[in-house]
Amino acid sequence: MYILGINGGVRAGYQDISASLLYKGSVIAAVEEERLNRIKFSPGQLPELSIHQVLKMAGISIHDVSYVASHGSTWGQEYADKLQSYFKFTFGHCPPLAFVHHHDAHAAGAFYGSGFDEAMVITIDGSGDGVSTQLAIGKGLDIKIMERFSRPDSLGIFYSMITQFCGFKRDSDEYKLMGLAPYGNPEAYDMTTLLSYGNGRYKVDDSYLRPIPHGQSQPIRQEMMFGQKLIDMFGPYRLKGAPIEQNYKDIAASAQKHLEDVIVDLVTAFHKRTGLRKLCLAGGVALNCLVNQKLMNLDFIDDFYVMPASSDAGISMGAAMYIAAQNGFKTEACQHVFLGNNYTNDDILSILKATNINYKEVNPIEKASEYIENNKVIAWFQGGMEFGPRALGARSILSNPGHPGMKDILNYKIKFRESYRPFCPSVTEEDAMKYFSGKKEVSPYMTITYDVKEGMGVKIPAVTHVNNTARIQTVNASQNKLYYELLLNLKKITGHAVVINTSFNTNNEPIVCSPFDALATFHRSGIDALFIGDFLVEK
Repeated sequence: MYILGINGGVRAGYQDISASLLYKGSVIAAVEEERLNRIKFSPGQLPELSIHQVLKMAGISIHDVSYVASHGSTWGQEYADKLQSYFKFTFGHCPPLAFVHHHDAHAAGAFYGSGFDEAMVITIDGSGDGVSTQLAIGKGLDIKIMERFSRPDSLGIFYSMITQFCGFKRDSDEYKLMGLAPYGNPEAYDMTTLLSYGNGRYKVDDSYLRPIPHGQSQPIRQEMMFGQKLIDMFGPYRLKGAPIEQNYKDIAASAQKHLEDVIVDLVTAFHKRTGLRKLCLAGGVALNCLVNQKLMNLDFIDDFYVMPASSDAGISMGAAMYIAAQNGFKTEACQHVFLGNNYTNDDILSILKATNINYKEVNPIEKASEYIENNKVIAWFQGGMEFGPRALGARSILSNPGHPGMKDILNYKIKFRESYRPFCPSVTEEDAMKYFSGKKEVSPYMTITYDVKEGMGVKIPAVTHVNNTARIQTVNASQNKLYYELLLNLKKITGHAVVINTSFNTNNEPIVCSPFDALATFHRSGIDALFIGDFLVEK
């Protein structure tokens, strides 16, 4: 039984378009539309290229698909008719359609992907199908909904509103606000009038928001979502591109601290209610790695899983998992997310020749290690593309974490982005706790922040943020053998099995997918060398 999961929609507010394919209980392919059409987030679209891609990877046609699983269970017959028409027109056939509530899809992706037998399953985002937070219990094949919070009582809306007030793009740049927060004073502003909480409940005062008519999706990113009352509270909002004054840093810090407090209260109350000591998390707010650090280290949490594609891209996978469970198949625990396009050396070579690019055939591990040791910035294009927002050693830019100026080099010459933004380390599983501290010793998806251990910040300064933390990726041989061997070789020559790992893209561009994308991004940035398969390309 093949189940095709999709995320998308026919309104401008729907984003992170994607397609995933399950065979019985196994995820066999997952791709985000933006990687293929090169339109970041691909807003307001239904997946097309990504559906073709996952079917191609499995070697099947649309006629082999038993179900198409989609969110939108509350959207009514009109959406079902549009989706059926879309499939018939675009693919020549529409398999049976199965609709899943947005938060049930998030919950399924988190719980089934975790491999836990029983757990608290909490999903938090802006809103989906009218819901912004869902509390559930996962057990076996069953996910039992315990409580739902509806928009505008939304932690995602709260954080997006502050993101936009500070001059960033909402539903896109929340990670910038999170990165800015450590530079501010978290006690500068009391956010409780805007977002009150206690005993596992919270409420957003919607008088701070511009009103959204019932049944309508949120405003597009370019529209202001907050009202005059927020301006009265904080003063003038920051215009995009204006200097980031201390006031905005303090607002970011206060909002981040308040979000952490609200979610810790929510999880604590739900634990007391259920007695469960394992936690699964998904939804856009689950990408807030500082919140996740607080949750990981709670004394009553024994194990913790964050869905790697917690944004709406993961809806396609979660919806497919949900329908698989309804048909008696519990999806296997997530082992890795290298589920996208893969290119052989022959594929790469034909493109290098066709584009008249000079190249050398090399041992990528040995040569890349040498370049990193010598403080070169390299692009690393190897194996199947990652699913989700993080580059994890397949479509990555790598550099030396021991170079104290490397963060500035990457921000100014490579990524063309704000100077304050931090970079993340990849580290072998066995060495992770030598450098970093956190209750969970394995974190393969860059979803949780860890403290940098005392004395280690001077050894790996380029991945140590101003608050002495790092969002780490642990690596083992079964997940990504080539990348793991690169880290081992780096340890041999530098003494540290650690590397800076940032996504292979420039600012506001999707992560590269194909060799063509890799060559284009390499040549329009300050990257020193491109390791693509077994080939080295230099300028």
